[in-house]
Amino acid sequence: MKNEDSVPVCQIVGHKNTGKTTLMRNLVEYYDRVKGFQVGALKHHGHGGEPDMVKGTDSHRHFQAGATISAVQGETIMQMAFNPKQTWDLETIVTFYQQFPLDLILVEGYKKAAYPKIVVIKDEEEMEWSKTLSNVIAVTSQNDLLLDQIQQQTFLLDEKANYLPQLADWIMENVGMER
Repeated sequence: MKNEDSVPVCQIVGHKNTGKTTLMRNLVEYYDRVKGFQVGALKHHGHGGEPDMVKGTDSHRHFQAGATISAVQGETIMQMAFNPKQTWDLETIVTFYQQFPLDLILVEGYKKAAYPKIVVIKDEEEMEWSKTLSNVIAVTSQNDLLLDQIQQQTFLLDEKANYLPQLADWIMENVGMER
């Protein structure tokens, strides 16, 4: 586990229904179960509105009453809701995450941020869009014909066993982590 000020960050970006969440889940699971890493995961709620909270719970009531931060601690899990009364940018959120003993932070979304990115695409329009993004370290797709047209490092999202170890190592190498 890292205890430094700078935890490596990698983004997973793409359009809606391209498989970003599945890829994020697979990477978190791999890093946790195979590599033994502590991973922070962040999803950008880019569809407007607020994330769902469990209504009727004590922590929700505290939050509704005006608490800036409200949490519930279980036996092994703590769930936290935070309302800073303003919108935080990704840099501020990453700084918050870096207060925890993490090895890696995976971010789903925030397409315009400058962190290293894995792009998930499903068609030629998205392939063209991916060229407009900064700091792309790899492009992934379930369509091998699309990947054949891309000059960057690519990963075919077929069976997890086929791509996941190589993609996980590629991310580690490109965000400055040791294997």
